[in-house]
This record gives sequence, structure tokens and C-alpha cells, in this order.
Amino acid sequence: MLIRTLLFVLFSGLSFAATFPALTYSTYLRDSFSPNAIATDSSGNVYMAGNAIVDPATRQSTILVVKLNPRGSQYLYVRYLGGAVKDSANAIAVDSAGNVYVAGSTASPDFPVTSGGNLGTASPGLSSPRSFVVKLDASGEIVFSDLLGGSAGSAAQAVAVNAAGQIVVTGMVSDGAGPAFPSTAGAYSLANTANHPYLLELDPTGTKVIFSATGIGGSALALDTAGNIYVAGSTFLLDYPTTPGAYQSTLPVFQVCSFPPCIGTHQGTNQYVTKVDHAGSTLIYSTAVSGKGNTTNGGLAVDPMGNVYLTGYAGATYPYTVTTPPIPIGPIDSIFFFEAPFLSKLDPTGKTLLFSVPVGGAGVQVDSHGFVYVSGGAGSGLAGSFGIQNNLPALANVPTRCLPNGLGIHSIAYVSQIDATSGNQLGSQFIGGSTLVTSSVALFGSTVWIAGSTSLPDFPLTANAVTLPGFQSTPLAGAYLGAVDFSQSQPAAGTPQIFCILDAADLSPIGAAARNQLLTVFGTGLGPLAGVSARDNSTTTLAGVSLSLGPITAPLLYVSDTQINFAVPLVDPAQRLAPMQLTVNGASATPRQIPITFANPSLFLTDPQTQLSAIGSLAVALNADGSANSATNPARLGSAISVFVNGLAPDPRFNQAPLQLSTTNGWAVTAIVPVNPFVLRVDLQVPSALVNDFSCSPTSLCAVNFTLYGVGSVNVGQIVSGGQAFGGVVYVNRN
Repeated sequence: MLIRTLLFVLFSGLSFAATFPALTYSTYLRDSFSPNAIATDSSGNVYMAGNAIVDPATRQSTILVVKLNPRGSQYLYVRYLGGAVKDSANAIAVDSAGNVYVAGSTASPDFPVTSGGNLGTASPGLSSPRSFVVKLDASGEIVFSDLLGGSAGSAAQAVAVNAAGQIVVTGMVSDGAGPAFPSTAGAYSLANTANHPYLLELDPTGTKVIFSATGIGGSALALDTAGNIYVAGSTFLLDYPTTPGAYQSTLPVFQVCSFPPCIGTHQGTNQYVTKVDHAGSTLIYSTAVSGKGNTTNGGLAVDPMGNVYLTGYAGATYPYTVTTPPIPIGPIDSIFFFEAPFLSKLDPTGKTLLFSVPVGGAGVQVDSHGFVYVSGGAGSGLAGSFGIQNNLPALANVPTRCLPNGLGIHSIAYVSQIDATSGNQLGSQFIGGSTLVTSSVALFGSTVWIAGSTSLPDFPLTANAVTLPGFQSTPLAGAYLGAVDFSQSQPAAGTPQIFCILDAADLSPIGAAARNQLLTVFGTGLGPLAGVSARDNSTTTLAGVSLSLGPITAPLLYVSDTQINFAVPLVDPAQRLAPMQLTVNGASATPRQIPITFANPSLFLTDPQTQLSAIGSLAVALNADGSANSATNPARLGSAISVFVNGLAPDPRFNQAPLQLSTTNGWAVTAIVPVNPFVLRVDLQVPSALVNDFSCSPTSLCAVNFTLYGVGSVNVGQIVSGGQAFGGVVYVNRN
């Protein structure tokens, strides 16, 4: 009863509106793979390129390119490329014949180069990487592999191929006093290329440089049908060329500090976009698009009329054309630590900013029907964007419990469809999880494919997707692949919408779940407007709501319009992925899948989204007299205290050895008692003296951390490993 009451108090009373486009594909693709680029071909096949860790001890990486069928249900090829040191793929493009072009950098002296591809010298090692471009045929076999840039250190960051098969590459020259990146006669150039971009074009065989320009280029690239080249990027230098009459013909001058406490400042980063003729010689226009805060470009697209779309993250003075979301400001006036996403549209002349709205940041695509598609995110690690997600229109309808909080949820992603004329948002699809960051997008018809990276696979999983055969709750960091279809019709009124599924104990996104584990669904249309609690622990239909995992209906504890609390039913322990289906008064939510594991322990916390201190979050705990542990009612040294555990309740169908949990730093486990079929009470003895991991006030009130470790059998043949440590904080009076 205590646990159910706490859950009701924590989760009830929330109200959210629904959004529509459909997440039709979502999967954890591969361990140790960080995709940096994604593309599709005319048949709908999906291509990803990025970095694969081949030596976890040294973090040595090589290049990985994968091709999947249009449904994402089968690999068509998996290709590793690289040498003995370190290689990185940053960009990918596909031509009409299904040939793939991958560009990036290599620090490997033995990077494989085909005959005629020595347009740059081999790297001597990590201190001087070289740009490369590789062409693969439709089967993933190497057609050619080139090094670029002579003996200048550099990294290719974007690649494109035109209708004639010529390959355009752009990137950045390394810092330092090394050799200049080579330029060709007639192309735009400057003498000192260090820290400056380059732009070059190769013939279809990859053996001849058609032109090489220096001082222009960037991290994003697009071509139009007339052969003009568009590049966008970011720079802290103030000598990037601009043209008279352009939107911003002068790069803004401003100072920023990168990290608190702001010891010293430096010139911030500006975004720019340049339109160049087909020969790389004439700047048709070149302009900054920045405010007086860091502006980082994250993508570029051009529509058939020549309008340019830019996306990325920017500080508070970015030139938005709508009311901007409030952005937290750093400790020094006008020096910003936090940034918001942007999608900006420039007219074909580069003179007028047509609109600039706070959405996107991680890739942009435009179609021929007047729609723009962007991916973005919020949370830590996203260009400093943590702290503003509640103010973003794309996330306005997402439950707060599903958004980053700096504890269990660090970063999330979304995909939005924007009207290309007005900049108005037409639809947005939220993608949850705890550490998901998208890197790029590709468009096929009305479906947007998203590539990203994650350290935990605790986002939505769809059926019939390629995923790991040995999916576990704590794999190595790896790749995310998703697809959002914007052609889906709006669901009928009352259709339940799921935004996120969390561990009911600590409100962290759920990856793999254990049988009998309590989970919480947040969304809209999930049940009656007024919440209803079950009268027992075996209710499977409540106020018209039912939820099943595979063929088994789950016990329901609480249902409302915005929230469902349920227990994972006793599904087959050999089942790796259980299809989840929610039905409310006959209307079904989009199916999801939940991975099943044998044990997934977590402590019930008083408020999982409020961090007590650097040592952890406050556990739901009872003192020896049965009263709630708190700052005004701490436990005594040497006394007993009880905490509550989710994800370890036994499956009664199996004979089991007694569950054993250990602890350290003077704590002792004295008893493990079932509260109900889903929750265990763990009785602990508080240390007689505090030794480590505590924080005390002058009045001797201490916030004390404890950790539990699994050492016993939970199911036959299954062990709660020491790696599944879990714990929290309780209050103790040191006197």
C-alpha cells in the first residue's frame, strides 16, 4: 500500500496533448558503432556510415558502412574500412546507381588507397590525419579509395555527387603550421589554410582533381541542378569571406567562455553559408547567419527554387523571426552556456532571412511538396541545450517525466515536419530514452530516417527491425536507427498515445525489464480522465484499459488519461522481446516491444527527478519505528532502516535459491521480504560509524549513500551480477 500510494502521489495529476506522425521503425542497431551520416537511394535502401570501436582499451576506431533493405529488416552489406591507427567516417552520399561515397579522416599510415588515389600523402600518425573519400559499388566492394590534400592535415566533413558522377568534398584543414592544403589555378584560395575549410571536386574515377579551393567550405554540403555548390559550417575565425549585400556581410564579434567558471574568454563561433559556382572560383553569395552567441551549424538543404535551409544550435541572440524560447544565461552577462535549436531559411540571393524558428539542430531535408524535415534533441551533450527543452514547440506536448532531467534522462530526440513557406510546425514525433543523440537524417518519400548514438537502448523498440541477437539491458554504447512516416493519417480521437515507458521505482527509461517489475507509461488517452486504482494485484482490465506483453495480460495498478502503472507479467523467461499492446476502450496504441531480462533491480526513490546531492537520490525508506525517513526524521547510527526494490521479485513458477544482496561501508542486509508480488522490502542496519560516501551538516544531519550488490540466484541458472549495483541516499543523524 505504501508503494502504491507513493506512485499515485508522484505520477497523478499530469495532463498532456497528443502529437501524430508515426514512429514506424526504431531499433538499437549495433554495439560500439557511432553513425555520423545516413542516406537513402532511389529504391529506399538505407545506408549508414560512422565509427566502430575495434579496441575498447585504446578506443581505436575504424570505419563502418552498412546497407539495409528499405524495411530495415535485413543487412545487405556490412563493410569495415581503415588501417591500423584511427579512422573516422563523417559523411555519406549515394548516386543513382547505388554507389556509395564515404568521406572522413584517417590517422592510419596504412589506410587502403587504390591505384591513382594518392592525391594526398599517408598520415604519419594521430597528430596529422588526412582527408579521404571512398567509393563503394552497390555490393559494398571498393571502387576507389583516395587520400586528399597533399601533406596537409585535414578532415573531410561532407560529400556529394552530381549527375555527371563528379564527387564534391568539403572539410577542414588542421590547426598548426604544417603545409598548406593545395589549391588549383582559378579556384578560390588563400595562403594560410590552417583552421580554414577547403572545397574540392574529383572526376568520376577518383584519380583527378577538377578543382581545389581553400578558405571556403565547411561541414555541410548541397548541390543544385545548375551545378552550383552550397556549403555551410562554423568558425571562430573572423576572416571567412562574405559578399557585399549578403544577409550578414560581417561576422559578429563577441566573446564567450566554454565552461564555468569562465576563466578567460575567446571569440565565439559563427555560422556561415556560401554559394559557389561549379568551378569553385566565384562566390555567388556568402554570408554569416549568427547572433552574438555560439552558433553551430548542424545541416544544410537547398530546395528547387534555390532557398537555403540551415539547422543547428545557437545562443540567445540568434536572429529568430518568432518569439524565442527562454534560454538560461551563464554567470557572466551576455556569455551563454546554453543554446537552442534553429531552422533558418534564406532566399535564393542570400540577402533575406525568410524565417528562423527554434526547431531541429541535427540534420535537415527538404522535399518537392513544400515540407522541411529536421531532427533534433534536448539534454546534456547537445551543444549545451540542456535546460530549455520545456520551452521548445516540438516538445510542448511531451510529458515532463519523459524529458531530460540530468539524472535518469540525459538526452532525447525528436523529428519535426515544418511548412517550408511559413516555418510553422506541422507535426513532431518524440523519441524517448535516456542518452539518445541523433546525428543526421535522410528522406525517402514521406519517411524520415534518423541515425544516432546511445549508451543505453531504452528508447521505443518496434517490431521487425534489425537488432542485436543478444540484446541486454546494459550493452556497449552503440547505434540508433529510426524512421518517422509523415504520411500517416491522424488517429481517431481517443486513440491512446504512448510517449515513454519508465521504471516505476526511479523513473528511468526502461530498456530490458524483469518479470514482475513495475513500469509506468506516460502519454495521452491512456484511460479515464479521473485516475482509477486497482483493488488487488491481479486486475488485468481496469476502467476499459488492458495491456498485454505477448499472449499474457499484465496486472494493472493504476490508470488515468495520462498514466498507467502496470507489472510485467510472467512471460516465458526464454522470450527475448515481448510485443506490448495497449488497448483503451477498444482503441489500440501503436505496438511496442519490451526486451525481457531475468533481473533489473532499482530502488524506489522519493522524487526520482530531484537530485539530493552528488552522491545520489533520496530513497523511499522507513526508520525502525515505521515512520518515513526524512531530513526532519533521520535514522540513528546503528539502527534499522527499510528500503524498497523493484525488478527483483521472484517468479513463483521456478524453484529458486534465496535471493542474496550484499553491501559495503558498514551497512548490513538483515532481511529481504516481499511486500507484494512485485516489490521487495530490504532491511538494512545503518553503520555504527560513518566511513565513506556521506555529507553532513553542522547539526550532524547526514545524507548517506548506500549501495546494494546482487550475489545470489534470482532464477535457475541466472545470477544478479555485481555489475547490477543499485542504491540511494537516506538521512542519518550522526549523534
